[in-house]
Amino acid sequence: MKQDLTAPLRPLADAWLDAVRTPRQRAVTAFVVLVVLVALLVAREGTARARLGAALALGITAVVLGLIARRERRVWSEPARVLRRVGQSADPERTDRALRALTLLDDGGNARSKENKTLRRDGTSRELARLHVARSIAALPYDRIVDAARRYGSRLKIAAIVLAVPALVLCLTNPWALFEGADVLVARHRVGPLAMRWLDDLEVRARPPEYLHEDEWREIPFAELSLPRGTLITFRGVATHTGRRLTLTDGASEVPFVDDGAGGMIARWPLAESVNLRVVANFGNVVIEEPQLTPVISIQDRAPDVTLEGAPKQLVLASGEEVTEIPIRYEVTDDHGLREVHLVLRSGTREERRVLARLDGETRFDRGGHVLRATDPFLKKSHAPVEVRVEAKDNDPVTGPKWGASAAITVIPPDVGEPEARRIDGLRKLRDALVDTLGWRLSHSVPSTAAGRKAFLSDELRGADENAELLDATLTGSYAGVRVAPRLQAMLRGQMRKVREAVDMEARAPSVGTHALLIKTTERLVLVIDAMLRGLGFHDAKESARQLAEVADELAAGASQLQRDPKLEAARGIARMDAASLVLNGGSRAMMHLGSLGRDLGEIIGSDLSRVSRARKENDLWHAELAARDLAARLHQPDPSFGSRGKSGRGGGESGGARGTPGDGAEGEGDADQAFNEAAQELEQLANDHAAGVGNVERALSGKSSDEELKSLIEEAKKHAAAVREAARPLPSVGAGSDSWTSKGAAAREHADQMAHSLEQGNPADAVTSGRNALQALDEAKRTAQRERFSSFAPSGDTDAEKRIDDARKKLEPEVKWAEEQLEGLRKKASERAGSDLATSGDEENKMADRAKKLGEKGREQALPAPAIDSLEAAERAAREAARALKRGEADKALNKQHEAQRLLEMAKEALGASNDGDRGSEGEGDPSSDHAEIPKADAHKGPEDFRRRVINGLGQPSSGRHKDAVRRYAEGLLR
Repeated sequence: MKQDLTAPLRPLADAWLDAVRTPRQRAVTAFVVLVVLVALLVAREGTARARLGAALALGITAVVLGLIARRERRVWSEPARVLRRVGQSADPERTDRALRALTLLDDGGNARSKENKTLRRDGTSRELARLHVARSIAALPYDRIVDAARRYGSRLKIAAIVLAVPALVLCLTNPWALFEGADVLVARHRVGPLAMRWLDDLEVRARPPEYLHEDEWREIPFAELSLPRGTLITFRGVATHTGRRLTLTDGASEVPFVDDGAGGMIARWPLAESVNLRVVANFGNVVIEEPQLTPVISIQDRAPDVTLEGAPKQLVLASGEEVTEIPIRYEVTDDHGLREVHLVLRSGTREERRVLARLDGETRFDRGGHVLRATDPFLKKSHAPVEVRVEAKDNDPVTGPKWGASAAITVIPPDVGEPEARRIDGLRKLRDALVDTLGWRLSHSVPSTAAGRKAFLSDELRGADENAELLDATLTGSYAGVRVAPRLQAMLRGQMRKVREAVDMEARAPSVGTHALLIKTTERLVLVIDAMLRGLGFHDAKESARQLAEVADELAAGASQLQRDPKLEAARGIARMDAASLVLNGGSRAMMHLGSLGRDLGEIIGSDLSRVSRARKENDLWHAELAARDLAARLHQPDPSFGSRGKSGRGGGESGGARGTPGDGAEGEGDADQAFNEAAQELEQLANDHAAGVGNVERALSGKSSDEELKSLIEEAKKHAAAVREAARPLPSVGAGSDSWTSKGAAAREHADQMAHSLEQGNPADAVTSGRNALQALDEAKRTAQRERFSSFAPSGDTDAEKRIDDARKKLEPEVKWAEEQLEGLRKKASERAGSDLATSGDEENKMADRAKKLGEKGREQALPAPAIDSLEAAERAAREAARALKRGEADKALNKQHEAQRLLEMAKEALGASNDGDRGSEGEGDPSSDHAEIPKADAHKGPEDFRRRVINGLGQPSSGRHKDAVRRYAEGLLR
């Protein structure tokens, strides 16, 4: 075998390897370590390119090492390669000779042909070839080969040292960077698998949102935190390893750590949703997390809790139990603070919001009330159910204010025309009772015997009392939110007064004459009520028809909507048509009670609704829309179906119109109504003229102060103004709720500031008014503070509230008295200077008293109500006393009596219904605007100029309010 011939080569190879193996391993190891370290530092950059480059470098190094190892194994398995490795550098000549000798033998140890290198069985001796190979190998110099191997090993040692030194430097100078690089290199999903600690002495603080007015909290790191939304969370610590870009992250967003100027790192996280916060170090696109995280639960600012007393419930306005007022009592609480409280009315797509309270954003509790009347315009215009809620808005500035809503009170409004129908039925009941009474009086005469007269008069008095009670109940009652108009009430009460006087006259002197007078007054009362019924019925039928016309338009719109796109808008169109049909059906039933016109229109509504219903059943929506539009057009012109439509708008006899419609000037109530209207107009004119006279007196008393008096007053008033401000200084400037003492105290402070400003302006009248208001507000604040002492909602720290209020009142009361004394002194001086003007005003006041006396006497004859006559008589007496005081120069007493007389005149107007605060729909007859009135000539028309003069003079009078000057400038701008 060939291996047997090369046996002498083994000792040389072993010697060579002994000299080279260890240095070579050390050099390779140093090289690999250096490559790995450099690759880790490159990978630490964290970019995709850096990580890919590092991975390639390590991969290529591993591949190269594998190839070298494979090559080495082949080298030491072949004698020729071994010879070259061990002897080429030591003795190239002998090595070449040995290599040539090896070519004489093949792998099996047989001789090889020189010509073609094929085996040769004859010729060259096998033994001779083997001998030549053995001698060539033995001739190699052993010592020289070992020396060369040792020199090569030395060079490898030097290379290992050269490579080990930078590797060692890298390990010693920044060993943690190598770990970071390894973590970054093997990261998955851009997160290193090995967590590392980045901050020492970590401190966590939480500052709640400013609107909570709370101090900063210190929290335990890595513990679960529950914090209000909007809290600013601060992480502060000392960096474990400097030079790293640290951030605070929840996995989606991040906040960088910055130098806090004291050797630490700080990051602030504004809390929104609940998060898990963790400190991480950023290396390019890769992060290495800290091992622990901080879970934070975000506490949402709750919407206000609103409680509405009695809700949820349902109220039917047209139920048997009359509902005239809906009390709204609410309580609102919030976890942090309230801004506004609204009353919200919703009906279908309509919505109306009304502010019940405006708060300071710090009040956490509020309670209040409101009264929603059945005559409210929103309720009267709504035919669908109305949801009544109380909603409150909080003060959350983080996510925006939130609204809390109470449960709803659902108000079911009456059918269109139903309240008016109930009012008509009530008046009919009254008329029928009076007709029965009239029939009894016509069928009975005064008995001739004493016993018979006694029983007769007893029946008369009892019947009069019953009629009066029924009249009062009818006029004061509410019919689903609708009442009899005040003017009509005054007219009927006046007629009833005449009947009562006739009954009393008959009771005092029963005779045929007194009984005939009683019958006559009763007939007149019955005629007035009957005419009123016909006029109201006509008017209410027309008004109800106009409301139903809008509903009929909605019915037609629903049918049109179904035709446009049955698939997309079918549900909405059907709902609109069903709701409109329901309202029209109810309105049709109610209109049947509203006289002949109401019955006529009610039948038309029923007929046209039947047409619409038939068309819908046959899916003929075009004809359904046509029928609805025809009904709407008919109701927009609510005239009788038959007869001429002339100036009065009345129809013919088929509809009942031939008998006339008193609401438009029919017979039966003309004389009484005209006389009543004349008296009401005369009273209105008297009240206006008297008010102008009072204004003249006030101007005469306020416009006569000299400049010297005002100057001296202002100089002294400035000192008192400073005292007023000092007295109000302890009072709160902002209230903590509409029901708290601080709210009343803040109002008192504002009035005190107004008083001080008026004193500085030399206006004692305004100062006195503001001062009295301030004292009144202080009294209310004290009562509220006393209640709060026993309330669970009393704010902490207000135990000295009553003392603060008492101190402010003690200091403020003398200043108010001083201002009153100054005002009284100025008025006395003014009255002395205005003596002639006051005497003239006294004559005018006497004329006013004469007019009031004549109007009262005329009212007794014209069946004016007793309260109006009594007020006129009292006004006459007050005017007489005012006239006497004016002539004596007693200005203050005269003004008081003039104001009393004016108040009594206003009361007389209210008794006549001249100041109608009732529902406008109840005035269906005898409107004063329809009476004859003379049109003034152009040169006699002084209205605008007189109005301008009165406004300018009025603005010059003493008035309260710190915005007086601004109001005056604004009014003067309008009058230009």
